[in-house]
Amino acid sequence: MRERLDGIVTRLTAVRERGLSCFGSDAHRFELQPPATEAEVAAFEAARQVRLPEDYRAFLLHVGHGGAGPYYGLMTLAQWDHARYEAADDLDAECPLHPDTLPPGDDWIEALLPGEEEAMDSALRGTLSLGTQGCSHYSQLVVTGPARGRVVYVDLDGGRPYFPESTGFLDWYERWLDELLAGCKIHWFGIGMPGLEPELAAALRRGERLADALAAMRRLPRVGKDTLELVIARLDHPDARVRQQALQVLGQFDDDAGARARPFLRDPEPGPRRAALDAVCKGDVARWAADARAMLDDADGSNASAALRALDDAKVMALADLVPRLADPRAGVAVDAGCRFAVMAGRGVLPAEAPAFAAAATAMLEHTEPRVAMYGLQVLAHVDAPGLPELLERLRAFALGDEPCHRLSACRALVRQDRAAGLDALTELTRHADPFERQDAARLLGELGDARVRPALERLLDDETKPFERTATGTRSNVYRVCDTARMAIEAIDRRAEA
Repeated sequence: MRERLDGIVTRLTAVRERGLSCFGSDAHRFELQPPATEAEVAAFEAARQVRLPEDYRAFLLHVGHGGAGPYYGLMTLAQWDHARYEAADDLDAECPLHPDTLPPGDDWIEALLPGEEEAMDSALRGTLSLGTQGCSHYSQLVVTGPARGRVVYVDLDGGRPYFPESTGFLDWYERWLDELLAGCKIHWFGIGMPGLEPELAAALRRGERLADALAAMRRLPRVGKDTLELVIARLDHPDARVRQQALQVLGQFDDDAGARARPFLRDPEPGPRRAALDAVCKGDVARWAADARAMLDDADGSNASAALRALDDAKVMALADLVPRLADPRAGVAVDAGCRFAVMAGRGVLPAEAPAFAAAATAMLEHTEPRVAMYGLQVLAHVDAPGLPELLERLRAFALGDEPCHRLSACRALVRQDRAAGLDALTELTRHADPFERQDAARLLGELGDARVRPALERLLDDETKPFERTATGTRSNVYRVCDTARMAIEAIDRRAEA
């Protein structure tokens, strides 16, 4: 044990000397706090009526008590219940978490702890906080029950816990240092199969956990020629997951990845086709643009969206690539195409292309997916669609309709097509029951700077509401009250008049 602990100190010193960094290291700078004393650890154990796992206990006593560690670093024993919503005194209770008995799916916590009111707190019984990974994510150490000694990643928002493949705390900590020193990408450290190139290549030779070993290779900084040959040998594997992961490794490390991957653009499974696309779409765009455009018709919507992204990133996406996809029935394709179409319009539209933009955007307004219609409205805020009185009525209906995501975009489109109609719709929104809508309308009226709307803004000067809403995913609020925004809008109008 002492030799392992000394090795950790040596490796941590090497990390500092080499000036390495990783996610969260700005918080601890690879510095450990002084070790705890036997008396401090024993007092904690007596107060909580537990015996800490031996390897973690030895680390506290001989290496450090908090500081350098995965993600934002290690916490101290005083912070053991940092992940708990309520103050807890149940470290000695048996932990219900174990990798072999954890229920599958998003409803894992209801299945594991049926009827529990504070189920997440109950799920963390018998665990102490090693550190935070950011937001609602924590690294916990199990100190009781069948999984005693194991590290487990938890999400306080209810995500399914994940047990890294380590036998205990020291294995987990040493893996972090080894991957750092090897130059691995470890933003989400501890996820996936452990091991560096020798171990992962050995798994490929043995034919063991092929998909996992290949996926783990992607965190390596490089692979040797012999390892690459092992990867190439798995391209024809009957398991689509193995083919997909092998193609992803090739795309990352093989200089000839495009040529090897191109035949897999016609793979019977969508995963390998997507990985092949990523491998092919590199280097000279003239060599792969046709491949990407062919993938726009892939049966899998995510592959079509990936092809759009590749063309867009290479700045070769054309109107002809987007317009046919704006009414696409494949999942997500129309939304993705609509977003890119709106961005393209925002960059500027040539006069010769304006009719095509206007016609396509007008057709998008009929789409059943609200986001597609929203992107159509955004396009119509950038191009003229003259001679279409029925369009103005449609835009007004969107501006004053029931779909919040449409209102401001529709107002901007109305202002572009008929300024007076747009100002009228915004003026009406200043009386909306939702304070967010009143505030957004006031802000846009200020941007437009038209003195004719000053009376509508003046009516909001007594509206001291500060918009606030609690939703299923959190809360949203604004810094300013509605009257503050109205006042700033009036000042903007006055400045423009003075100019």
